[in-house]
Amino acid sequence: MELRHIRYFKAVAEEKSFTKAAEQLAIAQPPLSRQIQDLEAELGTTLFLRTPHKVSLTEEGELFLQYANQILDLVNRSEEDVRERKEGLQGTLYIASVEGCGPRLFAEWISGFQQRHPHVQYNLWNGNTDDVNNRVTKGLCEIAMITAPYNTEEFHVLPVYEEPWVAVIPKGHALYSWENDPVKPS
Repeated sequence: MELRHIRYFKAVAEEKSFTKAAEQLAIAQPPLSRQIQDLEAELGTTLFLRTPHKVSLTEEGELFLQYANQILDLVNRSEEDVRERKEGLQGTLYIASVEGCGPRLFAEWISGFQQRHPHVQYNLWNGNTDDVNNRVTKGLCEIAMITAPYNTEEFHVLPVYEEPWVAVIPKGHALYSWENDPVKPS
């Protein structure tokens, strides 16, 4: 299997069309189809369900797409790492976080980091805690921010922020107070 097979496969999977993928890749459609057939033969399975007007992934194709994305991300990151060695810090920093204060904090940190390392690009991704943990486990990001609870057996965890929580009470409610005294559960 060659890297171009993986790139071709991903293009067809994303475009859901051999014709559109061939246009995107700037190659003719028949050679693209042949490369995908060769890949399927090598893997011993069908990756696409082909109909006259649409292409969709099989279950095996869905699984292979996950690996293809990881492989291509790793290739891109390795190329960036080699250039970084030669030319100084550059490339893409992959960051994942949950909603909340994470995106705001990363924006502040990136601003300061960008001043020292102007050639670094950033790929920010937001999701739920399970998805973020999954990205860290699979090596799809260098750093992530989640809220408690977190797995200290699998990850090195550093506290970075305490998010304030407030109760919102409408005027006229029995708990409403002009003094803004803290509300304590009974």
